[in-house]
Amino acid sequence: MLRLVCEGVDQTNLQSRIAVLDVNSANHDFGIATGHAIPPERPCAVRDFEGRKRSVNIIKLADNYEIGEKSDWAIIRFDKITTPKLVRYKLEPLEDIFPLEQQKFSFARARGLPENSQLCTLTVLDFSNGRNRVTHDCRAVPGQSGSPITRVIDGEHKLVGLHIGQLWMFQAPDTGRPDRRGYINLLDRGTISEIQQIISQNQD
Repeated sequence: MLRLVCEGVDQTNLQSRIAVLDVNSANHDFGIATGHAIPPERPCAVRDFEGRKRSVNIIKLADNYEIGEKSDWAIIRFDKITTPKLVRYKLEPLEDIFPLEQQKFSFARARGLPENSQLCTLTVLDFSNGRNRVTHDCRAVPGQSGSPITRVIDGEHKLVGLHIGQLWMFQAPDTGRPDRRGYINLLDRGTISEIQQIISQNQD
């Protein structure tokens, strides 16, 4: 996991997380981030947790991008990172992991740490307005947008979704009490197909 830092003219930086995807590309790495963490007017760079920096040279937002919704993601490209410690994730479609409540997923513990060391349970919450959200019960802090929700299956690191933000509820659908949950975007087969098409069009 890496940090994405987008610099502003007022000397303020917008920081988020990205997951590096397992792509067979000779000169570049591809990461997936939340779209709302990549403002078009700011130059962005990828930083590892040892301070090394690589400029982002391609940014592709999802089709019909909308902040906070299913299409709130973007693919970024940057010069390949050669460190052997970097985890690259394979994409796992939503359709392969139900029932969600019977699985355990991993999530980053805090903004300053690269490892996914929290264990989360995912829950689908249905609201009275007909909408639903997939939420997680791990602790998240500001700046963790884009943090990957992952699991390891047969030794392979699988990316199942991205942390988008926090839901504040006066009355949670499952408990009827005030609650705060992280909510995520899960990657279904259609989204994964769109991601793979973007990468194919921008490989070496």
